[in-house]
Amino acid sequence: MHTLTEPSADVAAPPVFETPAAAPQPRPLALGFTGDGREYFRIWVVNLLLTLATFGIYSAWAKVRRLQYFDRNTHLAGASFDFHGNPRAVLAGRLLSVVLLAAYHYAFGFSATFGVVVVVILLLAFPYLMRGALRFRLGNTSYRGLSLGFDGSVAQAYLAWLPPVFIFLAPGALLARYPERPALAALPVPLYLLWPLMHARIRHFQHAHLLFGDQHASYEVKGRRFYRFYLVGGGLGLLAAFCAGMAAGFAGAAAGNGSNATMFIAMFTGVATAYLAYLLIGPYMVARVSNLAWSSTRFPGIRFRSTLPARAFMKLQARNALLTVLSLGLYRPFAVVAVYRFRLAHLHIEVDGDIDAAASRVATRGGAAGDSVADGFGIDLSW
Repeated sequence: MHTLTEPSADVAAPPVFETPAAAPQPRPLALGFTGDGREYFRIWVVNLLLTLATFGIYSAWAKVRRLQYFDRNTHLAGASFDFHGNPRAVLAGRLLSVVLLAAYHYAFGFSATFGVVVVVILLLAFPYLMRGALRFRLGNTSYRGLSLGFDGSVAQAYLAWLPPVFIFLAPGALLARYPERPALAALPVPLYLLWPLMHARIRHFQHAHLLFGDQHASYEVKGRRFYRFYLVGGGLGLLAAFCAGMAAGFAGAAAGNGSNATMFIAMFTGVATAYLAYLLIGPYMVARVSNLAWSSTRFPGIRFRSTLPARAFMKLQARNALLTVLSLGLYRPFAVVAVYRFRLAHLHIEVDGDIDAAASRVATRGGAAGDSVADGFGIDLSW
């Protein structure tokens, strides 16, 4: 007869396997904006009047006030953003930009040598200042007490900005230096075929070096993908020229062959083509490039997805432009709020787990990398 016995102490007990902790589920978060056009209109009017009364000096304080209004009314998961920039840094940047622009426009009027020197200074200064502008804007923006930031190097700024700045300045500089040989101004034109690649490098510089506390963003986009946007944008430009040309043809046929009428129709055609192209190409490029760039940007545990619809954005911008013209510019603050709210509504954020947990893993940066104003790089040249 068999009997059951207790297991011996020398016999190993079966291993106990622990159930692995479940990975945090992705949680979609929506950005919200609590401001409105009427409220921002009052801020805009006061900023405008004070800027005019101070001959432009108050524009630096006006910009900081505007950024604070939009950041503090932008909410994500129950918390708002904030902006802490020093208006004096903005004023310094604007004064410097005025000096550089005036030097560029009038340099060749003094002498060809002085003009060449100014162009070289612009080539050397612009990438450096653009890096400073990004560091100023992001380094003074915070969310849940943690600063955003930008850590692109000076060398990377030159690689991103120097080629497009050179191509932009070269035709005018050649025409001013050699007015008797205007054909030379066309020499840099073939380089514009590389413009989509240069645009892609600039966006890479802007997105790949974003910081949230001490967390670095990742960004991977092939530059050749930008060519499609430019090809479609060029097609929209041709469509604008065709529509404006047809309208001018009908107007010319109705007006007859009078010289004054012909000149007016030619001017109208040029303005209409440029404006229609702006209303078509501008919103299309913003939508497509923003969708690609933001959807390819991520932080550890945080991903972005941009779904800005190009056609709807075109309609919104066309409506804003029409109402701004009809109101003699008074609709401008309402248009700014409408565009800002529309873009936020189509920018989605996905977080692994809880946003508080994601923020708790981020450490606050120290040193010069987190304070672009203190170390001399905080010059904001945007208007």
